[in-house]
Amino acid sequence: MVEECTYDRIPQEQAAEIVDNVIQFRKNYEHYEKPDDVNALLRLFPSVQLREGYILDYEQVQEGEVVTRIRPFARKGDGAEKEEPLLLDFVPPEVEGFTDQDVETLYQFLIYKKTPLGLFEYAFFILELWSTRASWHEAEWLASSPVFTQRHFEELIEQSRKVERLDPPNWYGPEVAMLDRDNKVRFLVHTPMGWERIYYLDITITADGRVDQQAGQIVADLGQGEIF
Repeated sequence: MVEECTYDRIPQEQAAEIVDNVIQFRKNYEHYEKPDDVNALLRLFPSVQLREGYILDYEQVQEGEVVTRIRPFARKGDGAEKEEPLLLDFVPPEVEGFTDQDVETLYQFLIYKKTPLGLFEYAFFILELWSTRASWHEAEWLASSPVFTQRHFEELIEQSRKVERLDPPNWYGPEVAMLDRDNKVRFLVHTPMGWERIYYLDITITADGRVDQQAGQIVADLGQGEIF
């Protein structure tokens, strides 16, 4: 039997303040040293934190001279007894030499409030963490912007070159469904890349902390957008 989703609404202005801070952070990447950048990002999400004594760090994955993505992990803070890094992103166990049980415990170093706001902040933080400094791999996400207010939505519609289809929502802020198993988060995203549109990003947070995402319903089809 499929569990029915009842969504709680996150205050729009509160969510909009977080995204404004994130966009400002994106613009200031070059002002940070590694790993200060990802730890500064974490501080933008008050409902999310690391287990005491740990900090975030990461390895950069490159193709030639291009950074395609980062691989974030938690490690003991400077001055503490060192341990092997614990990778936070999920990769096949056979690639990294982890057992299934190891993989399932990786996200336990991230702690978030078990509230609708905490789940929203956690999902948003994970999306941003994976895309840090990954301008090629995450080009569409980094060029996109979450839409959390009616004013922002209407401004995007007014600025678009054409509107091929429009189905405005009745709520513009993020929504969270707290379920017995996996939790759900969804919010509107505007992307100007390729096919310009405003759509729902549907996110699932599993019991072990994994964050899966997929594009959902399109509420505004704005036609041909920018080329990558």
